[in-house]
Amino acid sequence: MTNRRPTFELKAAESSAIKETIERAKHAEREGHWAEACAIYEQLVRDPAAHANTRLAALRWLGRAYLEQGNRGAALDVLEAAVASADRAGSPPAVAQALNVIGIVYQMGGDLDQAATIYQAARDKAELAGDGALIAMIDQNLGTVAIIRGDLRAALEAFRLSQLGYQTLGMRNHEAQVLNNMALAYMELGQLEDAEAAYDLAARGFEQEGDRARRLDLSVNMVQLYIAGRRYDEALAQCEELLALQTDDVPQWRGEVFRHVGVIARERADFGKASDYLLRAERHAVDVGDLLLRADVAEQLAELYWAQKRHREMLQSLNESHSLYSQLKAQHRVAQVEKRNGALEARFLEMAKQWGDSIESKDRYTQGHCERVAFFSCVLADSAGFNSRSLFWFRIGALLHDIGKIIVPTDVLNKPGKLTDEEWAIMKRHPEAGLELVADIDFPGDIRAIIRNHHERWDGTGYPDRLAGEGIPLAARILCVADVYDALTTTRSYRAGMTHARAAEIMRGSAGQFDPHLLDIFLDWAETADIPGRSTPQRLAIFASSVDS
Repeated sequence: MTNRRPTFELKAAESSAIKETIERAKHAEREGHWAEACAIYEQLVRDPAAHANTRLAALRWLGRAYLEQGNRGAALDVLEAAVASADRAGSPPAVAQALNVIGIVYQMGGDLDQAATIYQAARDKAELAGDGALIAMIDQNLGTVAIIRGDLRAALEAFRLSQLGYQTLGMRNHEAQVLNNMALAYMELGQLEDAEAAYDLAARGFEQEGDRARRLDLSVNMVQLYIAGRRYDEALAQCEELLALQTDDVPQWRGEVFRHVGVIARERADFGKASDYLLRAERHAVDVGDLLLRADVAEQLAELYWAQKRHREMLQSLNESHSLYSQLKAQHRVAQVEKRNGALEARFLEMAKQWGDSIESKDRYTQGHCERVAFFSCVLADSAGFNSRSLFWFRIGALLHDIGKIIVPTDVLNKPGKLTDEEWAIMKRHPEAGLELVADIDFPGDIRAIIRNHHERWDGTGYPDRLAGEGIPLAARILCVADVYDALTTTRSYRAGMTHARAAEIMRGSAGQFDPHLLDIFLDWAETADIPGRSTPQRLAIFASSVDS
């Protein structure tokens, strides 16, 4: 989504030299040469031959140019000076124009609440001044706030108001910019034909006005449209054309093009090329400080690793993406981030189940064990006061608690009799091996403790760390209860599954193995629960899925 710079009507009294200087700066902007535009505007601000209103406008333009270069701090400094200068000069239109660009700075920084407040203040001043062009521009910016928040209908309404304003004023280039944004809203709604029609109109407008920079922005958006419609040949041809362009500055959209090429390659199962281009996009996002692009690229990499069944790398990328989107959520990208986080969490669960299934496929006597233990332990964690967010990550840990069994030979896992000392030593290594598998994944919550410490005992005789009592992490104590209960009530090669009453008797008689308070809570629940067709509290319904696998 690209927000546009304000316009400025030159006074007839301005000299031809000053007009020429302004035109040079505007040409540099149209070509995307923002450093050159900054240098010209800095000169113009200090030029005593320029009219006072021109110098005020130059301050705004300078702030916008700084913003395009990614220097938000400098942009805010200059724009606040522009507001103060316009206020001293008694020029409400100039105040409104400067406020509008300040709103853009906050919007690009992710603070949508502050941006919307500033836009509304600017719009009020623009209405008082009767500045139709500025009103249309602010409506456009309010539309971009709505689309980021996920209110697509409100976004389209604001964009149509803006388009009508620009049409009335005959501002073809600005109307094309609104059409570009409208097309993005249509894409989010899945109305691809409407999106393409809006893009075509916008493209003609940019061509007529000779606005090369905006035409290139639109070309990048068109790639996204082609990918959404699975028109991969057209998408790739457009990407290659964009990447072949020679520019003095590295354009902001270059990282998006790298990402698009990576996505196309992944969809065509060219995984080597997909990895290469997605990692290029990641480097670009880091270089320019684009947090949203970084989050999206991490998500796309996770999808690539999923397609390749590279579970560990997928976990890393999913976790990075989730973390970055969470940062964006803190900056009020509410609806967009919630939607992405929901999709990511669903993929986390799917991945954790698949990895757990791959472990259980080695052990024919524990099919469905990870799912059942996840359910049992989440019931107990809920009783212990875990909130919904903690329960989500707790369930991931429960599904992955036995991943270290990957190192245990199949014949050892499936041995019906007693293990030898050597075999038992291998089996006891699985908690540490599991932790090694996820060592460089920065999980939230207590996932590491669940994997490493679920075989610790309350009396300190467990493994691998011989922790005791409340020195054992709470999550691991909960998992231990659920894990043993499922093991006792599941049929094995050497015995039938026990009834609840017999399992409860054994667990209560196992002095020193469990946290006694947690054990009582769980067994009291299990005694009255209809397992497996149990009644589940509403907030725990998600944990009942596939419990009878």
